[in-house]
Amino acid sequence: MNSTNNLPSQTNSSHTNLVKHPSSIYPEELLEESSGLDLKEFMAVLSRRKKLVAATTLATLLLALLATLLMKPVYRADSTIKVERNAAGSNTSDILKTEVSRSDRDYFETQIQLLQTKTLARRVIDELNLDTKAVSGGFISNIKNRIFGAKNANKKDQVELLFLEGLTVKPIGTSQLLKVSYDSSDPQLAAQISNAVAKTFVRQNLERRFDTATSSKAYVNENITIAKRSLEEAEKKLNDYARAEGIVQDADGQSSGSFTLKKHTEEVVLAEKERIEAEAAFKLHQKNPDNGISATINDPYILSLKKAAAKNEAKYQSLKNKRTASARRLRKQIDNILSDINAETSNIKSSLKTRFLEAQQKENMLRTQLEVLKKGALNGQAKNTKYNRLLREVEINQLSYNKQLEQLMEINTAINVNSNNITIIDKASPPSKKHKPSLKTNLLFGTLLGLLLGMGIAFLREFSDDTIKDHRVLERTTGLPVLTQLPDVKDSEPKKLALQVALEPRSPLTEAIKSLRTSLRFSTRNGAPKTIFITSSGAAEGKSTIALNLATAYAQTGSKVLLIDSDLRNPSIHKLLELNNIEGLTNLLANTTAPYEDSSHPCMIKNLRVITSGPIPSDPVELLSSQKMVELLENTSQEYDHIVIDGPPVLGLADALVIANLAEATIVTVQAGVTHKANLLDSLKRLESAKANLLGSVLTRLSRAINPDYNQKYYSYATSQKVKRTAKVRNL
Repeated sequence: MNSTNNLPSQTNSSHTNLVKHPSSIYPEELLEESSGLDLKEFMAVLSRRKKLVAATTLATLLLALLATLLMKPVYRADSTIKVERNAAGSNTSDILKTEVSRSDRDYFETQIQLLQTKTLARRVIDELNLDTKAVSGGFISNIKNRIFGAKNANKKDQVELLFLEGLTVKPIGTSQLLKVSYDSSDPQLAAQISNAVAKTFVRQNLERRFDTATSSKAYVNENITIAKRSLEEAEKKLNDYARAEGIVQDADGQSSGSFTLKKHTEEVVLAEKERIEAEAAFKLHQKNPDNGISATINDPYILSLKKAAAKNEAKYQSLKNKRTASARRLRKQIDNILSDINAETSNIKSSLKTRFLEAQQKENMLRTQLEVLKKGALNGQAKNTKYNRLLREVEINQLSYNKQLEQLMEINTAINVNSNNITIIDKASPPSKKHKPSLKTNLLFGTLLGLLLGMGIAFLREFSDDTIKDHRVLERTTGLPVLTQLPDVKDSEPKKLALQVALEPRSPLTEAIKSLRTSLRFSTRNGAPKTIFITSSGAAEGKSTIALNLATAYAQTGSKVLLIDSDLRNPSIHKLLELNNIEGLTNLLANTTAPYEDSSHPCMIKNLRVITSGPIPSDPVELLSSQKMVELLENTSQEYDHIVIDGPPVLGLADALVIANLAEATIVTVQAGVTHKANLLDSLKRLESAKANLLGSVLTRLSRAINPDYNQKYYSYATSQKVKRTAKVRNL
């Protein structure tokens, strides 16, 4: 039956005297769930799931170790080649420089890709007969070959792909060197393939250069034929036009008319110069006939006579006796020379006019002839223009023809020299140490992978786990205050745990129960509620332990306390206190005339009496919903200071709803890491529908394993201080 419909009407009035704390204590912003995951929550999740992370890491590490031990060892052989833009010491024609790139990096990247082409791989495979050998012994390659090998119908393509998987080409720093590496399970084969790749690449480069030179030679020969034909046609046109127009040229390509005009112009200039000199000398002689003129002074014959006269005069003056025959002969020679000088000077002066007139006549005649030549040159200017145009065409064709001949010579030289810009620096030798697998690397990788997987699984479990783990989550979920947090006590029997307050008054659990007692004191304006019902959403979440310990805490203050075990389906209070359960709450509620004093039992705890559950009835809800239960709570509340009711769980049962409606206050216990949010919210909804006065919640069995922020050292502070003081007193 649904007991909520049969609840006594007077229970509503029992709640009117209790006023809970203002809601401002828990504003909405504190109850809102924080967005994102901060570092503190991150570490908390890892701490809670550390066993899962450790187990995943260990499993991954063992798998990495097993895979490493099962892997076939792979050896790597390295050869080194040098790649230059152009071969050293070669003057290659521009037409042969077919590999043009924007930078050296592009050029070397092109060479690296050429080393890893299928064409080169096929040549090496055919050369070493690798179609029947395992060219790549890598673990991953073997797996891929087994999985995808049957799907690949072309065996040659499959072998080439496997070959290229073992080939690695890397530049060495910023140099012009490339390292050609090959991985294989056979060290001898790895060295052979690495060397074969390097040699084949060098050979391919030579073949490409030879093919380029051959095709370039054919191209240049074709251009030479065309250029020669064009040159011959241009020369024929030029000669035909010159013959038709009567144009004659010298070896330098200059026409006869132009040459004659040039010569006459030069002769006119010289004639004009001679005329000016002759005219100047003549006019100077006319003004001063007695003075010497430059013609006489500079005349070679007169100069030689003057020199001979001076020489003889010097000899004559050196003689001591001038009356001798030799002296007289010398004197006579001097006089004859002076006479010749005077005669020659007279002749020169008399010829000045003749020379002037001759020079003037010559200049006039040359100028007349020059004018005639100029008129003829102007008349032939149109002919010369066309002639020069034809001449320029001949020169252009001649230059093109010569350039093609030079390129042909360079190509022939390149073909004969066989220069190569790629050379082998170091040959590969069979390696003695395996390249992979590396146990250290694989174990490190396995550890990192395991940590990542473990953390991923941990967070997946964490986000899929909706259990309550700390008081902040509990407050955000329920909107109720957390009255206290009970620590998880390890290795403790249920009976000892339920009597913690009585047996161990300084234990962390006892301090937490006392904190609950204090929280209840200030939970309402009228102090602690007299009738407190303790329930939970599910079973085994610490209801009985909290109820017994809370009742004990109240009893230790001198208050009269009654503990009622209202869990009529799975009672436990009588077991914890070792009491007789023959008569209890069931008998009291079933017998309308029995006094409640007969059903209460004293126990080992002073000021505490207990009403056990009694025999398990067939219909607990009917008994709890009876008027007898209402009267029981009313009568006992007048005699006892505090009544603590240990009740059944909420979900699946109506018992807890009936008792919650009767009690002045209801406390919901939540076990950390066990109670699910959905179950808790369903329980609270059911309690609210029963008009229960929800006072707050208690978080039980909290530990650092569940919530790393939780620290219970403070609870043991008082105990440790007391022990120190006791030891100090004993020493005194």
